[in-house]
Amino acid sequence: MKVTVLLRNDHEALKALFSKFKKSSSGKNQNGKKDLFNEMRREILVHAQMEREILYPALNATSSSEAAALVTKAEQQHRSVEKLIQELNSMSGSEKTFETKMESLIEAVVDHIRLEEEEIFDEARKILPEYRLEELGLELEDRRKILLSLAA
Repeated sequence: MKVTVLLRNDHEALKALFSKFKKSSSGKNQNGKKDLFNEMRREILVHAQMEREILYPALNATSSSEAAALVTKAEQQHRSVEKLIQELNSMSGSEKTFETKMESLIEAVVDHIRLEEEEIFDEARKILPEYRLEELGLELEDRRKILLSLAA
């Protein structure tokens, strides 16, 4: 499976978790919110790690200055998301600010998804041959298995 397809599938799974969280926000189940956050955190961190280790270096290894600029922007977004995750991790889920911070996290991740799907993936398809997109997809699948087993 191509790297772009694999990452897009991750994005869809994350969006489903975000939707589930928004639906749960109307209820009072604070533990459920924290559990959903923990699931999101694991998925986001594994996804980010795979991108940092596999996709971004592959893009930076090309001569495309556009790819390099996009990777820099994506890495900045990763740092912002990880900071929000750290802040949320220290909360119980019952604080009034938890939901506000979660909305910020969701918005930041959705912005990152938009950057990847509308710009980075297009650039990757322009500068990398089909076989390389497939190879990167296989590398990502293998890495995901390892990261998920470590995160369990």
